[in-house]
Amino acid sequence: MNNRLNMKKKFNIMLCTLIGVLSACNEYDFDQEQYRNEVGLLSNSSLIYDRQVANVGQEKDTIYLVATVSGSQISPNTHHVALLESDSLLKAYNKSNFDIEKEKFAKLLPDECYDFPNKELDIQAGTSKVMFPIYLKNLERISPDSIYFLDYKIDPEKTPNYNPDKSHVLLRIYKENYYATTKTSTYYNYTSSTIVIPNPSGSPEVRRPTNANQVFPIGANSVRMMAGDEDLGDYKTARSRIVSKSIILEIGEQQPENPQARELTIRAHDRVNDVEVDPVDVVQLTPIDDYDNTFLLNAIRTPDGRATYYKEFRLHYKYRLESTAPYREVKAKLRYEFNPRVDNL
Repeated sequence: MNNRLNMKKKFNIMLCTLIGVLSACNEYDFDQEQYRNEVGLLSNSSLIYDRQVANVGQEKDTIYLVATVSGSQISPNTHHVALLESDSLLKAYNKSNFDIEKEKFAKLLPDECYDFPNKELDIQAGTSKVMFPIYLKNLERISPDSIYFLDYKIDPEKTPNYNPDKSHVLLRIYKENYYATTKTSTYYNYTSSTIVIPNPSGSPEVRRPTNANQVFPIGANSVRMMAGDEDLGDYKTARSRIVSKSIILEIGEQQPENPQARELTIRAHDRVNDVEVDPVDVVQLTPIDDYDNTFLLNAIRTPDGRATYYKEFRLHYKYRLESTAPYREVKAKLRYEFNPRVDNL
């Protein structure tokens, strides 16, 4: 009887020991996975990093490609990170999003629009990331209607201990000026506006647009918008219609008599080589009343003292879409509400 009890006791001890060993092994494996330090490129789940916007008001603006090292504890070692240019992720993006609609394909940012001087840096011991500076320039040369990326991946021969699932990134290129951004759609609302269309056989047609006009950043002090209230269909991808039905507003110097107002010039869209259409025929007209061809920072106050702030284009011009058509006269106030304390444009 005693022998049987002793054997049972020994068996229980051996079983507990075995469970303890297995538990320790599992804990060791978990710790090894949890604390493993691997280099990766910062991105979202689609391997895109799209949180930066370049200011075209600066001769050069800086964005960053960020490399990080994983692990729940800061690495005690230095990690070397080397990058290579690529285009394979861009091709996969276009295939996934647009299939064979090549006119919608995203593009690599042209070489003339950026400098990337150093593609090898170190994540120093005791830190979790390194930021590769990329200097953007000449962004007025790229269309606000197209999608642009920079495509980079980790150089596996020069970067030990990297995560293959986070070794590639597309950097989305957005641009902005004080008046508009490509990060989100910027709409200015028509207020107290008219478009007068002559009628040779009777009274002119007077339209009073109450919709919004999307405004796109071009250069540091220039934007693009539709000339009138025509229906342009698929506006964003209709390259020929953009050229033939858009105008450019160039914002100039402050007016001496009103520091909140800037002089403004209205002109046609530039002629482009890839479409065979003529730009809109537009003529800037003499200022009349509030339609004085200015950009105005306008504060409208209520009787109790509260203020609503607007960025406002005040325009007077005429345009026609065909050389044989009559000119349409436009008097427009276009307003964009903003908060001067938290202005994101």
